[in-house]
Amino acid sequence: MIVLAAMLPIHQSSGQKKVVGYYPSWSKSSYPHTAIQYQHLTHIAHAFIFPYANGSIDYSPFTSYPELITTAHQKGVKVVICVGGWDDVRTPNYAAMAADTSARRKFVDNLLQFMVANGYDGADLDWEYPKTAADRSNLSSLVHQLRLAFDATGNKLSLSMAVPATSWSGQWFDVATMSADFDWIGMMTYDFYGAWTSKAGPNAALYGNFSTNSEGWIDYSFGYYNSTRGVPKEKLLVGVPFYGQAFNASAMYGTSTSASQQSFTVIAPKVGAGWTRYWDSDGQVPYLINAAGTQVISYDDTQSVALKCAYVSTKGAGGVIIWALGQDQYQGRVPLLSTVGLSLHSMSVEQVPASSKMPVTCTLEQYAKKKKKKAP
Repeated sequence: MIVLAAMLPIHQSSGQKKVVGYYPSWSKSSYPHTAIQYQHLTHIAHAFIFPYANGSIDYSPFTSYPELITTAHQKGVKVVICVGGWDDVRTPNYAAMAADTSARRKFVDNLLQFMVANGYDGADLDWEYPKTAADRSNLSSLVHQLRLAFDATGNKLSLSMAVPATSWSGQWFDVATMSADFDWIGMMTYDFYGAWTSKAGPNAALYGNFSTNSEGWIDYSFGYYNSTRGVPKEKLLVGVPFYGQAFNASAMYGTSTSASQQSFTVIAPKVGAGWTRYWDSDGQVPYLINAAGTQVISYDDTQSVALKCAYVSTKGAGGVIIWALGQDQYQGRVPLLSTVGLSLHSMSVEQVPASSKMPVTCTLEQYAKKKKKKAP
């Protein structure tokens, strides 16, 4: 049994919004290219490859998938290669490569050759994370070199980057300078709470206040990057998670002894089946509590995803990034992706009737203050 929620009115803003769905290469067996609903997407971010310190590229365990690129292009969807992600061993190579002018030049050449040879439409950088002033400067130099190299091809290759949700690491990204070189900047506005926090909390709250929520929320992140850091709003993409966080806790904001991620696919069947759904009116997100009162799951459903999409339109943001495609498969459907698509991309009408019904839901996975997407 699942709870059904009416789709809220959805208003299209002028200009097409980007809907960028991350597709980890390890998803090929469980969510093949033939299952993807391309009509709801503008871009697929194929993840991950990594830089070596000397500027060559680490492709392990990345799996090439030419059928994905061919089919996406046939459907009018662009595919970008994602470089990075959180990895204890490989992520530090970013800093070493970017600090060496020779390695940096080699990396730019190698990445461009790989993209052109395989038909990618751009690159999405995911350095988690720069840690010093030198890293900040080197990253800006790397980004500008990539922009110049991409433009020199005449193929309109896109360049983008995923950034942390808040200022805890965001200060090491010179986003105001780099925004001129980026087509978009994806804010990883999820994993605000998780195994690294001492209490349960919303995985991806839309709004909040620090008297209750000490870890942040989407509207705060948007203001930080747009107003404080000077990134044009149309280049900011809001992170939408197709997963949630399951806490060993008795209440939202209660003490948590541990937590783990769960995809929407796992969470959706629990609604009404020994679990009660509640609505966080401050954060504008749902959560579940089990019958024993010992576990709390913070997640996103169609109601909260529709609200996030409405926020993107109202604020004039550039669109959304999604971590990750396939994590919302349920009863032969992908209700979260469909909600995003109907809200921002695949419909041109002014409103979806309020009578439309979709199943309640749930998670680019960033550990709040620590990590995000985990490459295997």
